Amino acid sequence: MHPGNLFKRGRIYARGRAATRTVYFVPHNRNNVRLLADAAEILGDRGIRCVFAHLDGLKRGGVARPELNARGISHIGFAELERMIRPGDMLVTGNDYAPQFFRRFIDSINFGMVRVVGLIGGARLLQPHRFVRADYILSMGPAALQQRRQPTYVVGSPVIERAVGSAGARHDEGLFVLVNFKGDIEEPADRQAIEAVTAACAKLGLAYVVSVHPTMFAKVDMPNKSTLDFAQLLPDALALVTRPSTTVYEAIACGIPVVLYPLVSPMVEFDRPMGAFKPTLSEHDLVEDIRAAVRSRLTYFEQSRDFLNANLSIDPKVPASQRIANALIDIYNR
Repeated sequence: MHPGNLFKRGRIYARGRAATRTVYFVPHNRNNVRLLADAAEILGDRGIRCVFAHLDGLKRGGVARPELNARGISHIGFAELERMIRPGDMLVTGNDYAPQFFRRFIDSINFGMVRVVGLIGGARLLQPHRFVRADYILSMGPAALQQRRQPTYVVGSPVIERAVGSAGARHDEGLFVLVNFKGDIEEPADRQAIEAVTAACAKLGLAYVVSVHPTMFAKVDMPNKSTLDFAQLLPDALALVTRPSTTVYEAIACGIPVVLYPLVSPMVEFDRPMGAFKPTLSEHDLVEDIRAAVRSRLTYFEQSRDFLNANLSIDPKVPASQRIANALIDIYNR
């Protein structure tokens, strides 16, 4: 163990166990906020003190604070979190593996002092090096049950449930190909990939709309870039073109066909598509793959059901936010 962690742990022990325990939520991005906000409100209604802390400004691409502000959720910075946390508290995070200072912080507070709960609420988060510091796991689907040594609760995803809710409002025929861009426009390979997708749409005579990740939005200068949120665009899409991403689950839940391009490494669960999509290996395959996806729109949900069920749990009787809250209350009371 790093000597600094021993010193920091000693300081936290010296504070003594808190008379009133607190659950600290540490979202790393706006999606983490959307996954956890309603559950935190449920805990608050049960008399459990909840505090949100953000890492914005301390890590590349931190965008949790704008979402917290938009929802009217009060929050503290990381320095305040370090000062306030006590033995017996809980920390809930969507990322226990980066950045380095956050990994070290978790190492300094857990091992029984502060219970750490890792929320696996997105795609490709089942990589072996991720969430090894968490004492408990919350997962959006059953796949984590076979891959995690810690006690694991399958709780679903509030974000993807909302996509399911919007499926009924989708445009029957679709209006455009939705292109989800999560790369770095300043990287030649990423720029080439998105230009290849838009060129394929043009060759097919299909309109397209580009949805850009908020961390890259200002840098992407394209005429078809939309200012609307991805979830607002999805129901009207003919098909979605995206790299492996949580947006794949949103699209499948909404019945929108997926073209997986460009591919990334490691693929993790996307190496097992179960008929939900055919990974596009080359830009030369884009025209045919987009055409095939658009044609499959009427039957796509049934086609992709096995993949969705393996990686996402939806309980029609208990919303995901309530399932997250129930799991956290159970851990809190242990």
